[in-house]
Amino acid sequence: MNNKKAQISIIAIFLAFTVGFFGLFLILPKSEYSPSEKRYLAKAPEVSLDSFFAGELTNALEGGENGGYIPDHFPFRTFFVGVNAYWNLLTGTTASNGYYYGDDGYIITKPADSNRAEKNLELINRFSATLDEVGLMVVPSAGYMLDSKLPKAHADYPDEQVYEYIYENKADNIRFYGLCEDFGDHVVSDEQIFYKTDHHWTSLGAYTAYGRFCEDKGVAYTDKDAYTVSTYEAFYGTTYSSSGYFLNDPDTLEIWENKAISDSIKVTITEGAVTETFDSMYFDSHLSEDDMYPVFLDGNHALVTIENSKAKSDDTILIIKDSFAHCAAPFFAENYSKVIMVDLRYYKLPVSDIINSESVDEVLFLYGMNNFCTDTNLGYLG
Repeated sequence: MNNKKAQISIIAIFLAFTVGFFGLFLILPKSEYSPSEKRYLAKAPEVSLDSFFAGELTNALEGGENGGYIPDHFPFRTFFVGVNAYWNLLTGTTASNGYYYGDDGYIITKPADSNRAEKNLELINRFSATLDEVGLMVVPSAGYMLDSKLPKAHADYPDEQVYEYIYENKADNIRFYGLCEDFGDHVVSDEQIFYKTDHHWTSLGAYTAYGRFCEDKGVAYTDKDAYTVSTYEAFYGTTYSSSGYFLNDPDTLEIWENKAISDSIKVTITEGAVTETFDSMYFDSHLSEDDMYPVFLDGNHALVTIENSKAKSDDTILIIKDSFAHCAAPFFAENYSKVIMVDLRYYKLPVSDIINSESVDEVLFLYGMNNFCTDTNLGYLG
């Protein structure tokens, strides 16, 4: 009898929770954007017999490529995502939502599948065939460089194999910029070249890459002491927001600015038919947000041009890139009177038209390792 009462009590509690959360799901207001995860949430799907029988309705409700409506708007979702992440950590699961929780507060992205690396190099080789020289810079992944920070049970990072493949298969006119040795020096010195709560490199990492680029080309670059460094606390980046490790301490973001050229900068941002101009490479309004990284050139845009009337040369460089370039571009602007940045995720016109119309002197591909291994947009190079 007591067992029966216990069973009834458990069922009653379960039903109460189910009905209660379903009621909360119905009555609570739905947000369009999750500030903790830094992404837009799924919208309510259109309900129809056609979408139901095609499986589209179920996919939209439970979770598709862009997230599902029910899990995205589940009551207290952020709390439960965090509980799940730390439960996995306590029970020995070394990764949560695709991220490792490492030593010293590092939240590091799991290694990407490198199945697109060969195809992407092939596309870059083909694009470069008509050009004198093209630069290729693939930033090593944080997990590869910071192996000592990772839990012992972790997947292998493909960086070494990808670099070997690039060296062996790149076209003769492609200059590849290796960064592992330079970054390794900073790792040994325990200097932070990657953010702890974000997948991007720090300003120190970007400056190190800029220095290597200039040294390999035999040109002078701006000394580190020329920059005024401003620090900003409470930076919560992409790995923090996506992993669920919401108890992690925030990062410190640094902006390195050369005040000597601050009055000679013009930034032009183009999105479709809309073009805007600005007098700074730094967009301070983003410093009041959790994700401060868009302070560099206002984040992701299809086409961005930086002009510097006090540059070391009159040359123009075209950088075909992902978001790693945002932090690095201000350094390149020291040496080039015009830096043109194209993001193929958003820019769908022939890149060759820019080379011809802008009289481009140099072309550089700048990608983080994960994006180089997975990006499907290089096919738009033309």
